[in-house]
Amino acid sequence: MTAFYNCHYIITDAQGRITDGWSDGPHPERETTDAIRISDTGGYQFRLCPGGEENPSLHTMEGIPLYRWDGAQALPRTDEEIEADRAAIPAPPPSAQEQLRADVDFLAAMQGVSL
Repeated sequence: MTAFYNCHYIITDAQGRITDGWSDGPHPERETTDAIRISDTGGYQFRLCPGGEENPSLHTMEGIPLYRWDGAQALPRTDEEIEADRAAIPAPPPSAQEQLRADVDFLAAMQGVSL
């Protein structure tokens, strides 16, 4: 009997942060043109490294990548790297209610009214 293996792939951004990863077992139709094949002897489920966790989380709750690709292997990013990414996240725009309150405060100030 011949052994059957699946290929495992990752996608990285310009800084080498791993932004996506999958196995061609459950996803045989996924486009791999811009992907990096990290294993061609993997199991059905995706793993970043042989014997590693199946389908590991690749991002924090904020969507910040947890791993980077050094050209040969996936490595965990340092706390400092993750914190630098977190600090670079722009503040969200004001909600409709916050904007309305700011507009009311501005109009009140223009009229000399204190709310």
